[in-house]
Amino acid sequence: MPIETEADRAVFVNPDEFGAIAIYTPAGGVASAPFHGQFDDPMMSAGLNDVMTLDTRPTFFCRSADLPAGAESGAGDGLQVAGEGTFSVVTVEPDGQGMTLLRLGA
Repeated sequence: MPIETEADRAVFVNPDEFGAIAIYTPAGGVASAPFHGQFDDPMMSAGLNDVMTLDTRPTFFCRSADLPAGAESGAGDGLQVAGEGTFSVVTVEPDGQGMTLLRLGA
């Protein structure tokens, strides 16, 4: 079974195709160099009885190697996504295969 390299993973976050460019800033730390990932800002709706709510839960999917050391959930870190805005990093969820999903807040 072949093993993916960082170059293989970079194909999935190419901003010329379907990726986005972001900068990660740890709380009280120095901003990272720009790196690539996939930004997603879906609209969710949920209903309970006669009440309907709408909510967005943006995410950013990137190579784990691109995140600065010490990136962690609930630490007050921020992520600036080009053309989309600046978000707080709510959770940092590595998949164990070299990619990480960042769940973002306002």
